[in-house]
Amino acid sequence: MGQRKKEKPMKRSMSKSTKSSKESSINKYAAGAVSIMIGLAAIYVYTGERDNLVARPYLPFVEPGCCTANEDQLTRLWGSYRPQVYFGLRPRFPESVLFGLMWMPLRQEFTGEFRHTAEQNELKSFMWTKHDGTHFGLQELKDNGYELETSFVKAHYALQDWSARIKVLPSGTRQTPTAVSLFWYLGVEHSQSKVLISGTDSGYAIYGETVELGKFHMTVRTRHETPDILYSSLHCNTGVPLHLLSDYVKQNLKPVKTMVGQMIPGLEGERYQCSEGSNIIIAQLTVPMNAVVEVVYENMNIKRQFTIEGTKYDDLLEKYIKDFDTKFEDKFQLKKKGFNTNQINFAKAAFSNLIGGIGFFHGKSVVTSSKRDKPVYYFPASLYTAVPSRSFFPRGFLWDEGFHQLVISKWDRSISFEVIAHWLNLMNADGWIPREQILGNEALMRVPEEFVVQNADYANPPTMFLPIENILNSMEPDDIIEHHPTLKKMYHRLSLWFNWYNTTQVGEKPTTYRWRGRNDTTTRELNPKTLTSGLDDYPRATHPTPDEYHVDLRCWLALAARSLSTLGDVVGTQFDKFKETAQLLSDNRLLSELHWTGSYFADYGLHSENVGLREIRFGDHVDKERVVRKLPKRQFVPVQGYINLFPFILNILEPDAPELGVILSSLRNTTNLWSKFGLCSVGKNDNYYLKYNTAHDAPYWRGPIWININFLAIRALHHYRRMPGPHQELAGSLYTELRGAVIQNVYREYTRTGYIWEQYNCETGRGQSVHPFTGWSSLVTLIMGELY
Repeated sequence: MGQRKKEKPMKRSMSKSTKSSKESSINKYAAGAVSIMIGLAAIYVYTGERDNLVARPYLPFVEPGCCTANEDQLTRLWGSYRPQVYFGLRPRFPESVLFGLMWMPLRQEFTGEFRHTAEQNELKSFMWTKHDGTHFGLQELKDNGYELETSFVKAHYALQDWSARIKVLPSGTRQTPTAVSLFWYLGVEHSQSKVLISGTDSGYAIYGETVELGKFHMTVRTRHETPDILYSSLHCNTGVPLHLLSDYVKQNLKPVKTMVGQMIPGLEGERYQCSEGSNIIIAQLTVPMNAVVEVVYENMNIKRQFTIEGTKYDDLLEKYIKDFDTKFEDKFQLKKKGFNTNQINFAKAAFSNLIGGIGFFHGKSVVTSSKRDKPVYYFPASLYTAVPSRSFFPRGFLWDEGFHQLVISKWDRSISFEVIAHWLNLMNADGWIPREQILGNEALMRVPEEFVVQNADYANPPTMFLPIENILNSMEPDDIIEHHPTLKKMYHRLSLWFNWYNTTQVGEKPTTYRWRGRNDTTTRELNPKTLTSGLDDYPRATHPTPDEYHVDLRCWLALAARSLSTLGDVVGTQFDKFKETAQLLSDNRLLSELHWTGSYFADYGLHSENVGLREIRFGDHVDKERVVRKLPKRQFVPVQGYINLFPFILNILEPDAPELGVILSSLRNTTNLWSKFGLCSVGKNDNYYLKYNTAHDAPYWRGPIWININFLAIRALHHYRRMPGPHQELAGSLYTELRGAVIQNVYREYTRTGYIWEQYNCETGRGQSVHPFTGWSSLVTLIMGELY
């Protein structure tokens, strides 16, 4: 994945027509004064810069943002927007309050097991099994000898009230602990927020107030049928960094005595009250198996029909589950397509973990560019986005998000509009969007230092055009009228984004494009990585030069121009330049002149066909360096893999193109990309297949099967099997076989391991690397539903 190898602008108001020339003069004078003030402010803020070009990469694009307050945003004010923890809730405000769960099993001997942040090697599995992105979520967390079932629901009449429930269940093994300590916490991000707490024998009541939420009331207590609480405490403190809360709790655990005289690790504190001014409040409830704890949050500024607890909670959760199941079948029609109950539940989990992994983040990226000597902070921004993996990549990635929204837009187009708008609002004055969004301390602490700084000269695949094109092609006239203002704002920003690519990422040869960011001086890499392409270590020209050019980037720009042409037509804006650019970049003859080798499409550059790594020693330190055994020459890069397929998988080739026939005929070659489990990223007979890139850099895009590219291939086969032409029948047979292979393998591995994986082994089909990975691997849901 691009650069993750292991490891509102001010609204402009339009004045109404003036009633007199005097008012008109005053308005003109005021407008001029405002303009002067803005200009002086800008000069003041950026005084000392070499020139305006130095500042531009760190300035926002000063036009009306794509996000505006609407009913959809209010209904999704609260949610499970903390994907980096196993169970947490927050509102979509930059600085407000956070809620979450930590827990610790109690066994005969203290084992040090402590759960909070989502980790990929702690639990046997954890997945949202049902989540609708708005009203509710239901999650299973399977641990050693027990499991937790966590859920939340929002009141259907207000959606500003919510309740959460934690069930502690034995798994029927000898590893089952005697009890579990649950730590439900509230963290205050803003100094103006206030909390005051009182307690009873069955739990605690929290009263609070924030600038954005107003006054609220929350209770944390056990259900009346739950066995007795073994221990409870209320712990409060001030000045605790919320991103270090896990460490804080573990460091403050001390031996405490339960109601039955047993000594356990616990938090000391006031049992019934906390003083005002605390920024963390942790309610510990130590409960036996089969206990149920409920958390009820109520906004004190609104009237309600009932409190969401007890049987009301049961009824509301049951209703939302029923609604979810009905809507899921209506959207994906998996039962109608013949899938059984277990397979459908798998698809629901894949989808739910994607939409349940949507997070809300706020902060400043750290960016640099060729115009600056050192990194600086980007402008502060908020981001509402899905994430690739809750355990390993719990933050936004630009090239992943386009694939995520292909899935989510099939469920709820309004969510996708919001997410895409948030991303477009991250655009700087030049039209660049940072690729990896590391916003806030919780996100920062999960990122290796070398990946924190984003370079404003570097691109990433503009995959957001995939869902945009998909949405546009599915919209009815009434939909277009309803969303016209939003689409028009998006068109403006998307146009600037495209123009940034089309001016900064061009190659030296006309209509060619080149990914920036490759290291042309390294001696430690077998083939210098192209992190900006998203395909990280996929082999390119061995010796990076300014005159190389890349076929995948050219195809992405063809897709972008095609989408903008369609969008411009929809919103009634001048779009001829995008239509012409789309036609130029989709010209099959020109494409072949630049990238066709005679048997496949390829990059072009300075390339050696014989390089290797040899061991070197520095005292006790062992490393490897590259050896070039054959002089490089300028040529097509003869690597067999995903890159060869881009004109095909992005539907750029004409249905009768001879190149399409060659690609389809070779696709089924089992010594190349084809396997029983999907298409491998590099051909099995290629010199780079499963080769390490450095002494420690395991192959990433050099053999393993990736679901996002397999989805694009299956989608393209579906497209060409419906298009009259000489290759229609072959596309149809390949479609059926490849679709079946991918579905079967991802489902089998989910059944075997409890997880959906980042990638799959090309030879065994086994899931590997990051898990759970329900970012673009959740595209399997669309493959099952044949929704392309």
